[in-house]
Parts: sequence; structure tokens; C-alpha cells
Amino acid sequence: MRKILLLAAALSAFAVVGIAAAAKPPGVTIAAARPIVVYGGSVKLSGAVSNHQSGEHVLVLGRAYGTTFSQVAAADTTTGGKWSYVASPQVETSYQASWNAVFSQPVTVKVRPRITLALSSRTARRGTFTVEVSGNRSFSGKYVLVQRLTRSGPATVKHVTIAAGSSATFTLRLPRHHARVRVVMPSSQAAPGYIAGYSNVWKSS
Repeated sequence: MRKILLLAAALSAFAVVGIAAAAKPPGVTIAAARPIVVYGGSVKLSGAVSNHQSGEHVLVLGRAYGTTFSQVAAADTTTGGKWSYVASPQVETSYQASWNAVFSQPVTVKVRPRITLALSSRTARRGTFTVEVSGNRSFSGKYVLVQRLTRSGPATVKHVTIAAGSSATFTLRLPRHHARVRVVMPSSQAAPGYIAGYSNVWKSS
């Protein structure tokens, strides 16, 4: 009798689990391959739908900084209900996936301005450099920090104000050999919509 009661209880428990699984509402997930990109770059968004079926239609919504959510793409699921989309955010952007009238939790991708540093000319002791800051708006009037990279870490040696056209030219005293220079735009200057940005590192021969 005891065995019959235990079996009945086990069957009842399995039935409850089965009903709960059948009643589980539809869902969709989203994730970003990386949390930060440089302006002009891209990031892979991916996720899955809860029925794990291929051929399901997923909408990708985006909310760029200072705007509201709107559809930016659509993707069909593949094996296992997985979907993906490559996004190119121009400014900090939050993304959501929508499927069967349900929405995922949002995921945010932050963006750094693209900063390019180049040597224009050089004498024995000084170098003239050009720095250009790129984004979806002008950075005129903002400033960047010029840093020498040493064995003990970066040392800020100059503040340079960005001129019209989001570029600037500056002169820097350089050691005869093994100089390493980069430019940094702090978050306070990159905002709103961007976080701190870093240029390429210029190295003397």
C-alpha cells in the first residue's frame, strides 16, 4: 500500500511540473558580445526564444541616447531558437528584443569617440601632432589630455582644446628616442552619450 501511495504522489508531482511547463509564458533574451564599442565599430547582439524553434520572427529595438525605443532590425531564429544581429551604435544605445508581444530586458552598449593621433612634422626636439575626434556630433570646444606613456605609467603633459572640425594641432617636446604619446578625452568632455576615449599610441623610432 505504501508503495502505491508513493507512486501516486510521484505521478501527481510529475503532472504538476508538466502543467507548469506547459503554462510557462513565452520569453526572449538578448545579450551584447561586448559592452563598449568605439564610434564606427559594431557589436553582435544575440539571444534565443523560449520555444527553441527555428523560423521565429524577432524584432530588435534600439534606444539611442536621448531618444525612445524604435525598431532597428528583425531577425529570424535558427537551430535552438537562437537569433543574432550586428548593430553599429553611433552613440550610447540600449537594445531590446521582442517576440510574440513579449520583450526582453534591455542591454546597453556604451560608445567611445574615435580619436586619431598623427605626427605632422618633427625637429630634433619637438613634434607637431594632429588629433581628430569623431562622433555623431561636433566636439569643438572640448579638450583632450596629451599623455606621455612611461614605465611608471601615463603622465599628462598638456591640455589641448578641440577646434572647429573636431580636430586640433599641438606641439610637444619629445625625447630623442623611445617616446610614446597618446591622447585621452575624459568622460566629462565626451559626454553626453559618450564615455572616455583614447587615441592610438604614437611611438618614436
